[in-house]
Amino acid sequence: MRTPLSAIESLVDAIPSALAFDLQREISGYLDKCGLYYRIFARCKSGFSTSAKMASKEYEKSGRKMQDLFGVRIALYFKDDIDICVSIIEQNLHILEKVQDVVRDDEFRPVRLNLVCDLPEQISNMLDSQIWNYPVDKTFEIQIRTIFSEGWHEVDHDLRYKNKQDWDGFADLSRSFNGILAVLETCDWGILKIVDNLSYQKYKERDWESMFRSHFRLHLDNCKLDSKIKNLLDTNASLAKRLFRTNRRDLLLFLSNKSVQRFPKNINNIVYITNALTIQDERLMEITPEILRKQVENYHKSR
Repeated sequence: MRTPLSAIESLVDAIPSALAFDLQREISGYLDKCGLYYRIFARCKSGFSTSAKMASKEYEKSGRKMQDLFGVRIALYFKDDIDICVSIIEQNLHILEKVQDVVRDDEFRPVRLNLVCDLPEQISNMLDSQIWNYPVDKTFEIQIRTIFSEGWHEVDHDLRYKNKQDWDGFADLSRSFNGILAVLETCDWGILKIVDNLSYQKYKERDWESMFRSHFRLHLDNCKLDSKIKNLLDTNASLAKRLFRTNRRDLLLFLSNKSVQRFPKNINNIVYITNALTIQDERLMEITPEILRKQVENYHKSR
């Protein structure tokens, strides 16, 4: 006779792996729509991992439920995209809980940023209904990190988190291990500084196309800057400066908004949209395609 835990193992192991990829594909759609640089991974827990977690966390005794039957990890290229990524997810999914550790300047330790979201119905409806008789919530977890910290967390999870007893009595080694993460965080900020520096150098050289590419840091289609835009910037230093100083967050949240249709992400459309969103220079507005202007107008009205 099977125990309840062995039964949940069988139920979970029967979940098609394609469902995790469906979840990954949906979230990728939101991020691809605005052109973020990222990598994404999705998984469904194994039956053994599920039963082991239920046993160790004692969910039934506490009345709580496991929230990460499905899990998604997003590894971003740039540290300043983390908050933007959270905002994009908030626009498209229902976030039930946000867990973010407070950063302290006097210690080295990993900082979590986990989101617990409602599992889309098209996925939860595909699961055996018996699963919900166990302490399993109809939710999934999203972990957001940078590319640098992702590698460190993988090693930490498999070698330290899963084998905590191996590290007992070795606080110095554990602190040194955390110190590596501090170095990687410095690398995150260093890359941002280098790319921002490149953008500034291109601005001084009046190489507008290169300036925009390094300033916005997005996946862009291969397209040259329109000569009309170039001429405007060549003859209007103030406009060029204002575009250079724009906050890319505004652009990304616009592009990822579910009410905004998809546009080709080329350098010209990015300039047109950025101007229409924040600067509204009349000369640039005159050459902006009407469909882009209308989308920005509707977006402003809806906010």
